[in-house]
Amino acid sequence: MKKKKKRMLSIAGMCCCCFLAAVTAVSGTSAYLTDHEEVVNVITMGKNEITPPEVFPPIPTPVPPSGSVVKKVQAENTGDVPCYVRAYVVCSEPIKAITGLDTTNWVKGNDGYYYYKKIVPVGGTTTYLFTGLTVADGYEEDQLEVTVYEESVQTTDGTNEYSNYQEAWKRFGGGGQ
Repeated sequence: MKKKKKRMLSIAGMCCCCFLAAVTAVSGTSAYLTDHEEVVNVITMGKNEITPPEVFPPIPTPVPPSGSVVKKVQAENTGDVPCYVRAYVVCSEPIKAITGLDTTNWVKGNDGYYYYKKIVPVGGTTTYLFTGLTVADGYEEDQLEVTVYEESVQTTDGTNEYSNYQEAWKRFGGGGQ
């Protein structure tokens, strides 16, 4: 009985060794037949940036009623992609008129923004939106604040190029009339 038990244990041990050898051979063969390659894709986003190179010389204080104030508003594309531009103008006091308003290249939308119709290339600037303001007759304050808020959007959405400024601004939150 002891011999039989010893023989069974040796057969079981040989089976385990064979099994381990088979597993090692299969995994080694599998590793040998497997291929792996890594590719790193770098995606660079376009930098969409504009700056307002305004001309706003010092104005007399107090501002004379019905007086004109020089303020030349435009946008410069300082980013690395072409873009469309829009501007919103807010004055702290009522004004009588905007002088030198460019209605050929700029259009006022229903949302109050002025939209530049053309693409602004990299390093390019828009035409002047306007060149000055005329203060209202009843103006009595010492200071006049004129805030110009400018925004821009890229002319493309991935590989699709927008056909005009309206299409681009609709894609990015409305506007464009």
